Amino acid sequence: MSAPSLPAAAHRGRAVAGFLLRQAGSAGRSVLRTPVTLTTVGLLLGAGVATGTLWRAADPGTGVLRSLAYGVPSIQDGSWWTFGTGAFVLSRPVFYPLVALLLLVGLGRFERRLGGVRAAVALLGTQLVGTVGAALILWPWDNRSWPWAAALADRVDVGMSAGLLGLAGAGTALLSPVWSARIRAAGMFYLSILVLRSGLLWDVEHLLSFSAGILVGPRLAGRPHVRPHLRRLTGLRARQGVSLFLMAAAVANLVEAVYPGPGGVLGDGVPTHAPMHALPLLLGELVVLFLVADSLRRGRAAAWWLATVGASATLVNSVVNTRHGIVHLGDALCAAVVLALLLGYRNAWSWRTPDGFAVRSLRRVALAVLAGAVVWVALLWSVRSHLDPHAGLVDLAREAMARMTFNAGPLQATDGVARTSMRIATVLWSLTLIGLLVPWLYADRGPERAPRETVGTLLRRYGGGSLGWMRTWPAFTTWTTRDGQVAISYCVVGTVAIAIGDPVGPESEFPTAVRQFRQFCAWAGWAPTWFAATPALVAAAEGWKSTQIGEDTVMDLSSLEFVGKTWQDVRTARNRATREGITMQMGRLADFDAELRARIEAISTEWVSQKALPEMGFTLGTVGHALDPEMRTHLAVDRDGTVQGVTTWLPVHQDGEVVGWTLDLMRRRPDGFRPVMEYLIAESALAFKAEGYRTVSLSVAPLARRTQTTGRRTVLDRSLDLLSGLLEPTYGFRSLLAFKAKFHPEFRPVYLVYTGTVDLAAISLAIGRAYLPNLDTRQAAMLLRGLRRSHAPGAAAGSTAPAAPAAPATPAAPATPGAPQGAKELAAV
Repeated sequence: MSAPSLPAAAHRGRAVAGFLLRQAGSAGRSVLRTPVTLTTVGLLLGAGVATGTLWRAADPGTGVLRSLAYGVPSIQDGSWWTFGTGAFVLSRPVFYPLVALLLLVGLGRFERRLGGVRAAVALLGTQLVGTVGAALILWPWDNRSWPWAAALADRVDVGMSAGLLGLAGAGTALLSPVWSARIRAAGMFYLSILVLRSGLLWDVEHLLSFSAGILVGPRLAGRPHVRPHLRRLTGLRARQGVSLFLMAAAVANLVEAVYPGPGGVLGDGVPTHAPMHALPLLLGELVVLFLVADSLRRGRAAAWWLATVGASATLVNSVVNTRHGIVHLGDALCAAVVLALLLGYRNAWSWRTPDGFAVRSLRRVALAVLAGAVVWVALLWSVRSHLDPHAGLVDLAREAMARMTFNAGPLQATDGVARTSMRIATVLWSLTLIGLLVPWLYADRGPERAPRETVGTLLRRYGGGSLGWMRTWPAFTTWTTRDGQVAISYCVVGTVAIAIGDPVGPESEFPTAVRQFRQFCAWAGWAPTWFAATPALVAAAEGWKSTQIGEDTVMDLSSLEFVGKTWQDVRTARNRATREGITMQMGRLADFDAELRARIEAISTEWVSQKALPEMGFTLGTVGHALDPEMRTHLAVDRDGTVQGVTTWLPVHQDGEVVGWTLDLMRRRPDGFRPVMEYLIAESALAFKAEGYRTVSLSVAPLARRTQTTGRRTVLDRSLDLLSGLLEPTYGFRSLLAFKAKFHPEFRPVYLVYTGTVDLAAISLAIGRAYLPNLDTRQAAMLLRGLRRSHAPGAAAGSTAPAAPAAPATPAAPATPGAPQGAKELAAV
């Protein structure tokens, strides 16, 4: 008697446990290959046990930690060794697991990439640069005329946060140039703002260590260090820089509230910012600054005006609208830097809000500001006896101005009544301002778009290749050159503008069109990318990079005959269709009767419902697209009137006439005539030949190639291959390409063309989102599970290879000649 089977839950539990054990084993083996990391973590935990800080908190300025901590006293006492010992001691138990985890992940990865010696230099070397450098900077100013330095003269610190930031700075050398520049800029902005506005001892250490990491990182990684040049600060980089600066300032404000310092390097050594009781003010400022920063990055002129007004108000508040008349030089300097960048590069924000919408939005904002000022003054007047100092109407107006621009004003609440009232008012004002700014900042304010008829006119005259008519789909926006001779169709996903195919127009104008489109995207804050470009565009896009992402499959109809052994599958499909009484009906979908259209829609819906993932978009058409009167629809109908399969076709133009057709949509009844696709494609090709057309394109199987990329494979190549491997089990792109090979087409490569400085990861993500715009969290998790299975032991070799070889002309299973190998159904082309 066989044993009873375990419940499904037990099987799932075992599978999860097995997966966790495998992951733990892999992580363990990875950690064992990093002796420097293990030694560092061991010393850290050992120091925690020796000092007792592993289980109880201690003040670095008192007790046993005083003898191990570092700072200016270490130089004065001659105890230089504390710069080494203090790095392995932490003041609170909660810091130990956090720092240990950061070491295992960050330092461990660095060590695996570059070796133990270089990892030690990146961590401990930058730690010493930060801690010793900060002490040396402060030491000469002990009891001198610099209040900030004098306030820190007796301060000491412990821990290796400086070294970890130095390691992060060095690690940017291992990233792509785009992400390296972003992280370096964001880190330098954030740390510099904290030094200017807060000025704690560890703020100085962190800035010095991170800077040292940036300098030494390229040398450790064996890469040349690229020195920044201000002359390269284009409008796009200016937008990105100001955006990063505002985001860094918003985060720095929150950190400063938790750890208030002595007023920054330009302060008088006394904290000038209210701590955590001002949290609503800080959170409101954080959200508003992030909205403005994101809109500045996108090139919104409305955001420029708002940021300019805000920076000016902050500058005024920091100088003349402060408590006791103290000038906040750190805040003033940060505001002045932002204001200088905004004014100096004002032409970088050229996109305007539509006039009518702008007027309405400005009116609403002005009314809201006026109403907010009245409410703030009234509120402050009602609690004026709870404020210090006692204020008149002018002082209350100054405080209202500061609060409405998220700054500290001249007045201070003295009890809970005033603080609670001001918190509530701040929250209400923040919500009101956010509600007004979101529609204003994110309104559609792009430059005038060319009418959709423009691209259709140019397509009929100049053609546009096999994918030409796709440019007329609603998902694509049309842009034209200044003289209107060339049109480009594109869609925007995130910050990437994906242009489909080549420009439409004279080929001699391609270089000009590429250059102008790149300028257009730069002003818009987008990264331009060409998808499914031909070698003609690759040659015209001087200075751009390219990688092959698929192959167009084109049949020459002039010599088409289904004779010979290589056409056996196609002849078998046609002969079987004849025996079973299947014929092809041609027409326009819009001209079919409602009942027939409903049956076609039902076949498509059933096909989509059997997929674990949603229907794809971008270059993959739908039944809705086939309602275009310029397209044709071919049906395979049996003797009972049942629709067995559907294909739709896009026109291909040249010199004002249709010269060929491109296969767009393929749908078949799941339980119907198996080789229906071979039959429909073959009959359609013969019909087109009889009508005098020259070519039939079976379109591009996206993300599929017959051969692998030769030479050095880029991050983009690997990302696109990964995306193709994820989608293959469901949509069968590679199997589709192999299926098309049985029609013996001419394979014409198509390329992804992109600029050399663009973020390659953003392109890959944008293409994935373009094809799967409606992907939800559950379906994304399903894709990741499929990826893990494809890499699991015993998975089929080559399951995630860049391309599948073309299928042989004669399949191994002649009983089902119409089924593409490796896919349950044919994907839409």
